Amino acid sequence: MNVRLVAGLFVLALSATAGCGDDGGEGGDGGSGGAGGTGVTGSGAGASGATSTGTGGSGGAEPTGTGGSGGAEPTGTGGSGGAEPTGTGGSGGAEPTGTGGSGGAEPTGTGGSGGGTSITYGAACTYDGACAGEYCITETDWGWPAGSCAGLCDPAVGACSEGGVCVDFGESLGLCIRRCSTTDECRDGYTCSDIGGEITACIPGCTANSQCAELGVCDRFDGLCKLGEADCSDGEDDEGDGQVDCADSDCAATCGPLVDAACAGAAPVTTTTIEGDTSRGTRVIQGSCTGVGPEEIHLFTPPAGQSGTLLVVLQSESNHGLHARAACADRSTELACEDEHAASDAAPEEESLEIVVQEGQAVPIVVDARTRADAGPYTLNFVFSPASCGDRTVSAPEECDDGNTLDGDGCSAACTLELDDVCEDALVAVLGANEGDTTGGTVVFDGSCIRRNTPERIHSFTPPSAGRLRLVLSSETDQGMYVRTGCTGPELACVDEQIEGDDETLSVGVPGGVPVLIFVDTDSLSDAGPYTLHLSFTPSP
Repeated sequence: MNVRLVAGLFVLALSATAGCGDDGGEGGDGGSGGAGGTGVTGSGAGASGATSTGTGGSGGAEPTGTGGSGGAEPTGTGGSGGAEPTGTGGSGGAEPTGTGGSGGAEPTGTGGSGGGTSITYGAACTYDGACAGEYCITETDWGWPAGSCAGLCDPAVGACSEGGVCVDFGESLGLCIRRCSTTDECRDGYTCSDIGGEITACIPGCTANSQCAELGVCDRFDGLCKLGEADCSDGEDDEGDGQVDCADSDCAATCGPLVDAACAGAAPVTTTTIEGDTSRGTRVIQGSCTGVGPEEIHLFTPPAGQSGTLLVVLQSESNHGLHARAACADRSTELACEDEHAASDAAPEEESLEIVVQEGQAVPIVVDARTRADAGPYTLNFVFSPASCGDRTVSAPEECDDGNTLDGDGCSAACTLELDDVCEDALVAVLGANEGDTTGGTVVFDGSCIRRNTPERIHSFTPPSAGRLRLVLSSETDQGMYVRTGCTGPELACVDEQIEGDDETLSVGVPGGVPVLIFVDTDSLSDAGPYTLHLSFTPSP
């Protein structure tokens, strides 16, 4: 439980009991003396009450009964007087509110002992019995560093002895925890914090794993202990969460500097073939599909001015994996990971991955042994295929390729989309016949029913009201059409069912006053040519 999160449920009540006057015995430090003895030789007084408000025991009964001891601090009650002839009164109650036992029965019975060992709020513990039988907020169950002794209380009443505050822990469990003014009053691993209502108490605030002897890991975010990756170099999943050593966020503080150093030492790729050996590598980086063995890092940067696709092929006589990241020290930027095969007597292991690389981007390529025993030699081959803007083939990372390197035509000189420019230049369509020609059109958009990377022309039509728009496309070549609610809006309909010379027909419902875009697109480059687009509109009733 994170006490910070339930501050609104805290209930506080401090109990206080006034001292009583003497009755024939000694006065305590704020407590009452025992009552006077009766009969022939009864003791004259019970022992005095202990600080601060304990009550002395009653006087002994005849003939020789002894009065009970005084109550222990702060509000314990002394035992009753012994019964005749020689019974002894019970001992005083122990802190915080124990009550002494009743007087012994005749002739020589002895009264019961007082309450048990006193509770020290906030003391370290591992079980309830260590806290005078009340409650231990254990590290294993609650995450409180080395446990913390607490008293039981009713959250609805909130009564705790001096130095405690009643906290509702949920499920009808109320516990008295240590109240404080400063963190100096709290044990190591705890902090004095506001728990609501301007009340401060000692709550978990661990700062080091050493404060969490049982679970092993301190979560510095909420100050609680948790079961975690205690040893960041043993190759074992200490907590069973599937993350091992430096791949586990628990090891971030330990492994961060090691990862940074390994990435800084990555060797630049200067040849198409590299011979390496993971037994000489570090063991601080792990891919989503690779093991916990040693790794070597290679840094690939494409030739100046080029972007394209990189194919990496790994061969090894033992079990190795291969992964790539956009940023070496950030595992969340993984681009690809492969570790599907294993070496055999017949052939070595072979893994390959393909990634898109942008101009000027340095990509870390990591060769990772599955285990320490798998570490050893490997061969790495690099094949880079640059994208060529203007060759009318869309190659990653190109977004488009219209066969030229001009800006302002929907596909920029760098083969990136210029959608807004294209849509702004859409031809305004009217009801009736609209003539057009896809020859020399943009090669930017694709319909769900039409082949990609073929020329298109765009028309814009604004319906006068809500209704149904009917479109008929006539062409001597194989052309189709689709309708969208905007340049990048959803497609309303698409048709490319007929062969050349036959009309394509669409009917779509449209809202009033909202422009729709009509794309006339070709089935292939050779189908580009003239067409007639006929529009008719029927308003909604």
